[in-house]
Amino acid sequence: MRPIQNAGGEECICARSYPVAGATAIAAGQVVQLSAGKVVPAIAAQTGAILGLAGEDHPGTADMLNPRANGDEILVCDNPGLIFECPVPTVRAESGSATTLVPAAGDVDANAADGAYSAAVLVLRSKAAGSANTDRPGTRRAVTDYAKSGTVLTLETGGTAAAGDEYELYPALGSAVCALNAKATALVVSATGATAVRCIGHDYERHTIRCIAAVHTLAARS
Repeated sequence: MRPIQNAGGEECICARSYPVAGATAIAAGQVVQLSAGKVVPAIAAQTGAILGLAGEDHPGTADMLNPRANGDEILVCDNPGLIFECPVPTVRAESGSATTLVPAAGDVDANAADGAYSAAVLVLRSKAAGSANTDRPGTRRAVTDYAKSGTVLTLETGGTAAAGDEYELYPALGSAVCALNAKATALVVSATGATAVRCIGHDYERHTIRCIAAVHTLAARS
């Protein structure tokens, strides 16, 4: 994850020091949370509040050139309104029609609820060898529905996806249907559960999505 700006529009990204266990390994840009008063990485199925993004590397092992490498403090970009970005998740087609696409097994979480990816946008990234798909790379297709049974994405009418065609999947704006990857550095659609992170922007030219904390440790609570 990479911090972009704050929700108020200001581009100054501030970071503050928080306690961390000396042996805890955290990479700059990793989504983090507080546990027992210390910073730890967020988990893939993160549903609890996040603190923000790690503002520095803390490998958790001694480094003669970096005394903070296994120190007891780490910088965290902790603004509740912090906007950050990551690469857009991708899916491969297993089959399709002019109005549907079935992702390859495991590319989309089979446990995602009906309608989970409705209002998402698919962008054709590349075609498999021999693909007869008439859409050109870069073509955008709105997702109008999702059926859990068979993991079927219903799309606006277009070319028929062939097995192996690769698509970028931009989640619906405002949704929190994706999970963090194992390192908590990006979002994936192969799992669900990261309801603490919400998609708020699509950057089709840079192939990224923009996110904000849906549940933040420092946010005011009603």
